Amino acid sequence: MLFILDCDIASTFAKINRIDLLGRIFQKSSFHITNSVYAELMRSKRAGFLFPDRIFSRFTLISLEDEELEIFQEISRDERIHYGEAEGLSICKNRNAVFLTNDQVVVRFCEEKGINVLSLKDVLLYIAEKRVLGHKEMTQIIKEIETKDNTTIKSREDILNLYESQSD
Repeated sequence: MLFILDCDIASTFAKINRIDLLGRIFQKSSFHITNSVYAELMRSKRAGFLFPDRIFSRFTLISLEDEELEIFQEISRDERIHYGEAEGLSICKNRNAVFLTNDQVVVRFCEEKGINVLSLKDVLLYIAEKRVLGHKEMTQIIKEIETKDNTTIKSREDILNLYESQSD
C-alpha cells in the first residue's frame, strides 16, 4: 500500500520520535512525502528544529506525474485545501494511495471526493486495536503528542477504552 503523509502527521510522529509505528502497523507499505511537504519541513529545519531530519531519513519524496497535474489544479481551487495537501491528495486520488493527516477539514474533503484517508485518530485507534502498544505506552504516546506537538487528542478515551479487556 502506498501512503502519502501531510506535513502535520509526519511532524507529529517525528517530534515524539515514533515514526517507526507507521511501519509497524502498515507493514509492506511505502511511505512518502511530497515536494511541498519537504519544502515546508526545510523551513522548520532552517529555523533550528531537528525533527525534520527524522522525516527525511525515513520517507522518500514522491512527485506529481503529468496526469496528476489536472487533479492538482482542481483540488487546489478548493480554499479548504493548501497546496501541499493538494499535491498529496492528487497523488492519492490518481494512484489509489492513502493520505495521512491530522487535519479534520482535509479528512472531510477526502471523504467527499472519494480519496482514501486516515486521520491521526484512525492511526492511533488502529495501533490500539492491533495491540501494537500496551495501554501504558499508548497513554505515554498520547501525552507526548499533546505536549510536544501542542495537539489535543479529542478521542483519547475512545483509544484508551480499547484496552479495557487487556491488562499490561
